[in-house]
Amino acid sequence: MALPNPFQRDKPNHVRPARLSAKTLALGVFGALGAIAALANASVNALHTRMPDWALAIDGDDPVALIRRAELNLAAGGEDARNAATVLSVVQRSVRRLPINGPAFRLTSLSRVSGDDLDAMRAQMRVSDRMERRDIGAQLWLIESAVEANDVNAALRHYDTALRISEASRALLYPPLTSAMESPLIRERFGAIMASNPPWLASFLRFAISKTDNPVALAQLVRTSGGWPEGEATSSLDTELLARLASNGDFDEAVAHFRRIDGAEASLLTSLQLTDFSTDQSLAPIAWQPFQIDGIETYILASGERANTVEIEAEMETGYSGPVARTFLALEPGVYRLSAGLRADDFSSSDQARWTLECAGAEGGGESDGAPLLAQVMVLAENMALDAPFIVPDDCPVQLVTVSAKTRVTTRYARLVIVSAEVQGVAAPDAL
Repeated sequence: MALPNPFQRDKPNHVRPARLSAKTLALGVFGALGAIAALANASVNALHTRMPDWALAIDGDDPVALIRRAELNLAAGGEDARNAATVLSVVQRSVRRLPINGPAFRLTSLSRVSGDDLDAMRAQMRVSDRMERRDIGAQLWLIESAVEANDVNAALRHYDTALRISEASRALLYPPLTSAMESPLIRERFGAIMASNPPWLASFLRFAISKTDNPVALAQLVRTSGGWPEGEATSSLDTELLARLASNGDFDEAVAHFRRIDGAEASLLTSLQLTDFSTDQSLAPIAWQPFQIDGIETYILASGERANTVEIEAEMETGYSGPVARTFLALEPGVYRLSAGLRADDFSSSDQARWTLECAGAEGGGESDGAPLLAQVMVLAENMALDAPFIVPDDCPVQLVTVSAKTRVTTRYARLVIVSAEVQGVAAPDAL
């Protein structure tokens, strides 16, 4: 019996490789070419703004890369950068591929900057603005042009457009816009932007409050605009502005701004009582403001003895000398008496607390002559009481009350608690 040959296959089971049809080959080639084209297009889109020369090496007529390279040449002062024929050729090539092309018209305008045809330049920039609002370069030029023409409405309109285009423009545009708020006319016209509340407004207002040299101008902006725009993003601006006004020494304006805050009670300006409302940090420093600085931690705690009241408790590193808490008053001229209760723990025999009441911003002159209206030093003890009169003169519309401490260096932490405080008018001067 013959053995089977393992190298021989039965004819019926033998399968030859299938041949690819011309159609299949064509589809494969087109698919590969399409993938290559897509990759090239993606590369051009990624490079045409940042690396226009590379993008043009892939696509020599990319409209964005053409304009961008010409702009860079213009900025670098290339010999042909301002050549009208060269610029026109670039613009025509770009517009041929991308008819709605604001940057192309801006380039035409920028190429004229060394000439005298400023009217034509402005016209070209306006065309760029109408065709493509997202052209940040055109917006910046139009802002400058509007400022030179003293066209406040146009300048603010282009500021709004530029700030909507890109957050990157904020670092450039926020500082000059902050300075512009010092102009009453700018503040008046800016009211329309406050009313429309664009996406960048809250960020700008916060920047302006922190950086301005004239926070009074921002307080006036809020007053003329009828208040901050509504929303969570602007909910803390009153606190930030009050603190900025106080730190800048604009105490009268801080009090005036406080009076305009919705929900603010005028009684806070004539009382020293320690309550949840009078220690609300959203109203500081018109409300009691505990200090959180090196060497001291200050807390507002519920009182264990009196309902609806709080205490201000400060833990101090021994050797600390400085403020514990402060608040502002707006008492009318007259005679008053300040009373307070305090307690202390872990103190040394020479440790002190000091109450000072002075005209806010007083620098000498007038009846107050810059001297404190009240300055009372108390040696720390387990329980202390203050009862002292003072006079508010006519030239002292806002008063600053400060509680400070001075401790000796030991191995312990000293604790000072302001338990209560009150100010009352005295009917007759002879009560002093």
